[in-house]
Amino acid sequence: MSITDLQFNIDRDSKTPMWLQIRNELFNCLYRDELRPGQLIPNEKTLVELFNVSIGTVRKAVGALEKEGFLIRKQGLGTFVFQHDKSTFHFAYFHFALNGTDEISYPDVEFISFETKKATKYEAKILNISPGSNVYQIFNKLGINKKNYIVDRIVISQAKFPMLTEEIFKNRANTIYNLYQNKFNIFITNCSEKLKATSADKTVSALLNVKLDSPILRIERIGQTYHNETIELRISFVHTDDIDYVNTQNSTFGDTF
Repeated sequence: MSITDLQFNIDRDSKTPMWLQIRNELFNCLYRDELRPGQLIPNEKTLVELFNVSIGTVRKAVGALEKEGFLIRKQGLGTFVFQHDKSTFHFAYFHFALNGTDEISYPDVEFISFETKKATKYEAKILNISPGSNVYQIFNKLGINKKNYIVDRIVISQAKFPMLTEEIFKNRANTIYNLYQNKFNIFITNCSEKLKATSADKTVSALLNVKLDSPILRIERIGQTYHNETIELRISFVHTDDIDYVNTQNSTFGDTF
């Protein structure tokens, strides 16, 4: 069903501005998957007729969703639902470059393992599930110029990804967030990160081929979807001898494009 087939009720007497009501209606279309990743949204003329408001009101509502990162405008083509891919991973999520350069490139990714296990108390708290619930734990190695510098440990709830298998994960055609979005209709809308210094344990030492207890940067990333629902816990262990953490801040997520 197209959103042009839906009925929307904009309350002109509400204290909530009309542009914000329209923004919220479009947001709910995204949440309910009535607007799909990569889909072209109706043009301004159609939205004006759909909501029976001025073009300025429509532009303000759509502009708000662009700034929030849910929509992306492509010159000469229209406005599309944001879709995770390698370019967005590059800009928004991978913050490492070789020493002496700020040039960030897409990393080499090597799959290590995929297993089902019981959630620890901490994992359950972060993912808002019961302790002991089934989760998938996935290990990847990431490298630059054929040398591995990062070990990622990813934990996600099995209940949210019931059909996920090692084969599906390994054979994905794009990024992990793209897989979540296109295979499971789960859109990672925002992430938060915490950094701290630590040392390499036996697992990290072996995977990165560094000495036990070598200095390591630990990054904990929480990935969330609509309404701040936590989807993923990702712990990255980074050996920074040859690479730097580089993060250029933008005023909004959407401005990275």
